[in-house]
Order: sequence, then structure tokens, then C-alpha cells
Amino acid sequence: MKQIAVLANSNSISSDLFALLDYFEYCNVLWALQQPTASAPLFHCYLVSPDSQPLRLKQGVQLPVQQHAWQQADAVILPAAYAYHRNELAALASQSAAYYPGLRQVYQRGSLIAASCTGTYILAGSGLLDHRKATSSWFFKDVFQSLFPDVHLQLNKLLVQDGNLLTAGATTSYINLCLAITEQLAGEQFARQMAKIMLTDPNRTSQVPYMDLSIGQQHNDSLIKQLQAHLAQQLAAPFALEALAQQFHLTKRTLLRRFKAALDDTPLNYLQRLRVEQAKRLLETTNQPIEQIVLQVGYEDVSSFRKLFLQYTELTPSQYRQKFSQGETFNCCPVEQGASAEK
Repeated sequence: MKQIAVLANSNSISSDLFALLDYFEYCNVLWALQQPTASAPLFHCYLVSPDSQPLRLKQGVQLPVQQHAWQQADAVILPAAYAYHRNELAALASQSAAYYPGLRQVYQRGSLIAASCTGTYILAGSGLLDHRKATSSWFFKDVFQSLFPDVHLQLNKLLVQDGNLLTAGATTSYINLCLAITEQLAGEQFARQMAKIMLTDPNRTSQVPYMDLSIGQQHNDSLIKQLQAHLAQQLAAPFALEALAQQFHLTKRTLLRRFKAALDDTPLNYLQRLRVEQAKRLLETTNQPIEQIVLQVGYEDVSSFRKLFLQYTELTPSQYRQKFSQGETFNCCPVEQGASAEK
């Protein structure tokens, strides 16, 4: 029986904790069906807290923890936690600092250490990710890079493994993280069967197609916020840096400096991201020809825009439409309607 310890804290996302426990219990159910004579479950997955006391989560739920020597587990998981701003993300490391000596023991033993979404901030805070490859939640990339500059971040990847350290990207990537753990502890065939049970694509490898390029770095420069709004409103208009600077009563040099300080980007790159994001929306929600969409977002050369779109999404416009489009009848979460509902 393989031991899997989930290293939680009071700020852990409750649905992630229960999902991890449930997933490995699903594995046990499948294992029992396949191995009816087995004397033990395939996995024993349990919760741990930093102080060995019951966990009281944000919603007021209290969960018991088990007093195991988790440092001897076959795998440990650092789940996502509630944190959305720089100070909250930075605080995740101190909230779980009691785990760090044990994590170093696990690392030295060669057992698997896994983290997903904002749980990667906890793992990075231990120092174990220094000078190693990792991924994390794409929408907090600027904070991660500033807090942990020694980590070789690969945000385009959904899962990254460097040695016995396994990291996953944003939100539901924890499902692929579980499948990867399953593959390493129970074999590829069993993991593929679990992927089918979970209705999850085991070959999902990138976060890039899911990134919303309009989500930018948080800042307090009111003038740059006005400039961002202007670029969004004039999406298809020709771009001229000098004219833009004059309109906002800045020199080109000052405009570039303040834009870089606020968003770590140039105005032209930012506008390109907005244009690609608008093209994504049109590909998702309309049946307009790609040539028409390209014109609507300020380009005339379809070939050059296709290259730009591929750079930002790792898909061509046609591939993106095939993957995400609902056509003219688009709605966020389509549900097949029964006969009674159609009346």
C-alpha cells in the first residue's frame, strides 16, 4: 500500500483537499475491482497539518488529521491555498514553514514531492525548487518570478517534473497532477484507466491555450490604467507610440518607462495581447471567417497574425476554434436539454 500525505494548512482550498482524498479513494475502488484478492488498498491518502492539530478551514469546516510519520510517505502533496495578492502569496511559505525540515527529508529519500497551483509557492518557499524547473498558476506569474527568481519557471507547461519534484499549473491541473502521481506509483495503464473514469485528458500538457491574456499585473499607476482602457477601446486602430504619448501628455521615454514599471511590458506588446484575446473570443463565440476576425482586431496580413496567435496560444486560429468554439450558439456551460425542458 502506497502512502500519500496531503500537507494542508488552515488556508488550504477545501474542495482541493476533498478532491485529493476522493481521487485516491476512487483509485482504491478501481484497484479492488481489478484485484479482488488484494489484502490492502492501493493507496492510503491522509491529511496532515503543520501543528498536528485539526484543520479549521476558511469556511469554518474542521477536519481531523492523522498522526503519521508523513516524512516516510511515498508521495507528499502541497495543495492550493487561498491567496490572490502578493502579500498573501508571500505569506504562504511562512504558514507552512513547519513542513520544511520534513520536506527536505522526503527530498533526500527520493520520494515524490508534488505541488499544484498556489501550493507551488509553499514548495518554492522551502528552497527545494531553487535552480530547478517548475510551473505554477499562470495568472500569478509576475509575483512568483519576483519572489522566487532562482526557480526556472515554465508557465507554458501544465506539469513539470525535475527529479522527484512535480509541480502543476492553475486550478484543475491538480487532476493531471494526481494522474501523474498514479502513473509513477501504480503504472501507466492504471493511470490511463483513472483518466477515463475522471473524464480527463491525460495528454493535456499546456496551460497556454487557457490563459486570458487580458489579465495583467496589478499596479497603482492611474495614468497607465487610463492608457490600458484607451488601448482596449481602440483595439483595431493603428498603433503609433509617439501619438499615444502626446495624447497622454508624456514623452515616449516616460511612457515606456512607466508602462514597463506598471505592467512589465511595452504598450505594443500589451496591445498585441489584447488583440489576440479578442480574436480568441470571436473564434469561440462566432462563425466569422478568420480573415474577417483578423481585420476586426487591427491586422490585415492573416499570415503574420496567425504566427502571432500561435506564439501566444500554441494553437493556430483554426485549432483554437476547433477546441473551444460553440459557434453562434455559444454559451459558457452547454447542457443537453431533455424533451420536457424544450417545451
